[in-house]
Amino acid sequence: MTDPNAPTDPVDPNTQNGSVPPPPPTPPAAPAGDTGAVPPPAPGYGQQPPAPGYGQQPPAPGYGQQPYGQQPYGQQPGQQYGAQPAYGQPAPGYTQPYGQPAAKSPILSILSLIGGIVGLLINLVWGIGFLFGVAAVVFGFIGRNKEPQARGFWLTGIILGFVSIAIAIIYWIILAIVFASLANYNTY
Repeated sequence: MTDPNAPTDPVDPNTQNGSVPPPPPTPPAAPAGDTGAVPPPAPGYGQQPPAPGYGQQPPAPGYGQQPYGQQPYGQQPGQQYGAQPAYGQPAPGYTQPYGQPAAKSPILSILSLIGGIVGLLINLVWGIGFLFGVAAVVFGFIGRNKEPQARGFWLTGIILGFVSIAIAIIYWIILAIVFASLANYNTY
């Protein structure tokens, strides 16, 4: 009677004591008249990887893996490596650095410029661009203090605002003179 759990292959005594096993047997060579009866072994079968060259070190175990609890550079927590960010979210690596505020658009300076342009155009047609000119001057001076980087916008808005105020005042003076002369003309 034999033990079913016993190995059926003969056991090499060298494998149990930790020594290196012998190399695998090579296949027999084909006779001269036989052309390839036995296929050659697959490349790399039974071979060890080549030793690193002079001055080179073998790759460290776990090369390319991040340590536990750390994220790759520029990757958001909870985001898989190589995954696309959700719609409306900034791409990894393109966020604002800490300590620097996001670039703001110069709203007050743009409103000053628009107010000056609209005030000038409405003055030329109806002479009521005074309100837009005042708004352009006010927004221009506020923009000068809060948005110094948008100098071209607020400076142009202030200049056009003052020009539209001046044109409106001149237009009203001319209208007052015309109405006064028409009132004198009908009194005769």
